[in-house]
Amino acid sequence: MFEINLVPDIKEQVIKAQKIRNFIFFVCMVVAAATIGVVLILLAIKSGQDINMASQDGKLEKMSAKLAQYGDLDEILTLQGQLNKIDEIGQNKKVFSRVFSIIGTLLPTNADKITISELTVNLGENTFTIKGQADAGEEPYIDYRVLEAFKKSMSVMKYDYGRFVDKNGNEIPTRCIIETDENGNALMEGNSQYVYWTKGKKGCDPSRNDELNTNSDEDEESEEKVETDEQEKIYRTPQFKEWYKAGYMTANGEINNVAHFRSECITYTGTGGNKPSNMTWVETNTCELTTGDRIVIDDDSSNARDESGNLVLKFNATIYLNEDVLSFKNKHMMAIAPSGRQNMTDSYLQIEGMFAKEAEECDPTDSACLNNQSNTGNTGE
Repeated sequence: MFEINLVPDIKEQVIKAQKIRNFIFFVCMVVAAATIGVVLILLAIKSGQDINMASQDGKLEKMSAKLAQYGDLDEILTLQGQLNKIDEIGQNKKVFSRVFSIIGTLLPTNADKITISELTVNLGENTFTIKGQADAGEEPYIDYRVLEAFKKSMSVMKYDYGRFVDKNGNEIPTRCIIETDENGNALMEGNSQYVYWTKGKKGCDPSRNDELNTNSDEDEESEEKVETDEQEKIYRTPQFKEWYKAGYMTANGEINNVAHFRSECITYTGTGGNKPSNMTWVETNTCELTTGDRIVIDDDSSNARDESGNLVLKFNATIYLNEDVLSFKNKHMMAIAPSGRQNMTDSYLQIEGMFAKEAEECDPTDSACLNNQSNTGNTGE
C-alpha cells in the first residue's frame, strides 16, 4: 500500500509553528498564574503581619501607659537590675573576717611578740595597715630583730583554697563543711587537718538528689528522711601512705575514689619507689600570700614603753595581700606560715592576744627608753 502526502510542506510547517506557539502560551499562562498566586500569598502574609504589629503596638502603648502610672518605676527597675547582678556582686565581694585569720598566722608565736594597737583594712586595694609594737622575748633581746624577722617572713607566707569533693569528685557545698571546733581552731589529728561533712543534711550530699525527693506526693515521709545527723570525716591533708596503698592516690598526686580536698594551690608528688613505705611526698604551693612590696615599714619606727612599762619598738607597716585571698568566691581559704602553722578563715576566734594598748613614746627624761638598743624584759624601774 502506498501513502501520498497531499499537504504541502509549507502547510506542515505552519501547523508545527502553531503547536509550539500554543505550548509557549500555555506555559506563560501557568507561570503568570503561579506568580500571581505567590504575590497574593505574600500580600496576605504582609497584611497579617501589619495587623499583628498594629495589635502589638496597641498592647505596648497600653502597657506603657500602665507602667507610667507607677510612681516607683525607677526604683523597681533599679532593684531588678541589682537582682540580675546579684551573682556577680557575690563573686566580687570580699570577706573581711579573713583578715584576723591572716594576722593570726603572720604574727610570731614564739617568745618574741608583736601586738597591734590599730588596724586599717582596705578591701579595695587588698591591703591592711597596722600600728604595732615589737617586743623581743628571747635572745638576742633586740626589738629591731623581731621587726626584721616579721618583715622577711612575708616572702615565704602561703595560702591555700579549693573545694571539698566526695569520692566521685562532686563538689560539696561549703555550708555543709565544719572546719573548726567551737573555739575556732582547725580540726587536727596529729599533723593532719580534717573537716566534718554533714552529708545527712538536705542538699549536702551531691549523689543523693535531695531536691527530687521534696516534691514527692507518693511518700509524704520522703522529705523527713532527707535530714539526718550523718557526718563523714574528710581529710584536708592527704593520707599519703594509706591512700597510695589503697589506690586512692597516684605518685603524681591525683586523688580518686575517696572524699578529699581539691586544692587550687597545692600539688603533691611522690618519689622513692612503688612501696607506700618507701615513698617520699613533696608538697608544692604556688600561691603566695603577699604580693608586690609584700610589707612596707615606715621609717619612723621608735622606742617606746608598753602598758606594762616594758621597752618595745613602735612601728607602722602596710601589708599587700594577693587579691585572691579575700575574695568570697574562693572557698575554704587558709593562710599558711613557714613553719606549717595555719589558721582557718571566717572562723578564727582567738584574736584577743593580737591586740594591745598603743605603746607610749619615750619620756624626754627616760634615757633607758630613748637610748634603747635591746630589750631585757625589765620595766626600767
